Amino acid sequence: MNSLTIPHNDIAFSREGVGDRAIVFQHGFLDDQYVWNPVIAELTASRYEIVRLDLAGFGDRSAANGPFTYDRFAADLAAVVDALDKPFVLVGHSMAGPIVELVAAGRHDRALGVVLLSPIPMAGAGTPDEAFEMFRSLGEIGPEHLRGFRQQTAPLAPEDELDRLVAVAEKLRPEVVRTVADVWNNGHPAGERPSGFSGPLLVLRGGEDVLVTAEVVASAVVARFPSATITVTVIDKAGHWPHLEQPSAVAAAINGFLAELAP
Repeated sequence: MNSLTIPHNDIAFSREGVGDRAIVFQHGFLDDQYVWNPVIAELTASRYEIVRLDLAGFGDRSAANGPFTYDRFAADLAAVVDALDKPFVLVGHSMAGPIVELVAAGRHDRALGVVLLSPIPMAGAGTPDEAFEMFRSLGEIGPEHLRGFRQQTAPLAPEDELDRLVAVAEKLRPEVVRTVADVWNNGHPAGERPSGFSGPLLVLRGGEDVLVTAEVVASAVVARFPSATITVTVIDKAGHWPHLEQPSAVAAAINGFLAELAP
C-alpha cells in the first residue's frame, strides 16, 4: 500500500493494487481510513485499484485545520479522485454518504457508481438539540463511555477493533467532534432537492441499525434519487457499522455491485 499526498495540501490518501478503475472508501464519524480493512480484505474485483483517505480532523489528519463542513470534505475527496484520473466507484459510511454523493454528482463522466453504507441523509439526521448533545460530547467522555457507545451501535464488532477505534477517537479534538457532529445532524442544502447523481446506487443498511432505519433509508435517502438505478440490501445481524460487524456480507454486496457495472 502506497501513501500519496495532494500537492500544496494536507490531503493524504492510500493506494493499493492496480486497475483501470478505482474504488474509493470514505469513512464516517469518529473513524479513520483503516476501518475498511476487513471489507477490503475480501474484495475480488480485479479491475479496481483500492483507495482510501481520512477526513480532515480525523485519523492521520486529526491535526488538520478547518473549516469542517460537507463542502470542504467533498472538495478533499474530489481532489483525490481528480488526482487518480480514472473512472471510480465511491463508498461512504454514515456521514460520508452525503460526501460521496456530492462528489459523484459533480463528476458524471467518471463516476461509475456509489455505495452508501448506513447513510445519514443529505438533509441531516435532524435529532433534537437536547438529545443530540450526547453525540456532540463524544470527544470529551473518555474511553470507557466511547466503548459503550460503540458497543450499543455496533454490538457485533470485534473486540480488538472496538479497542482500536476507541484509541483513534481519543486523539480527536473535542471542538472538531462537536463541529462535525452538527454538520451531519444539520445536513447540506442539497438535501432539499433531488440528487444530481443518476447512476447505479447500492444502499446497504444494518438490519439492527437504530440510527438509520428502513424508514429513513426509504424516505430520506432513496427517495432523493429518482433517476438512479437503486439496489437496497439489508445486512443481517448488524447495527450502524456493518463493515465491522459483518464484513464478509458487505464485501459480497460490493463485489456483486462492481461486477454488474458496465464494462
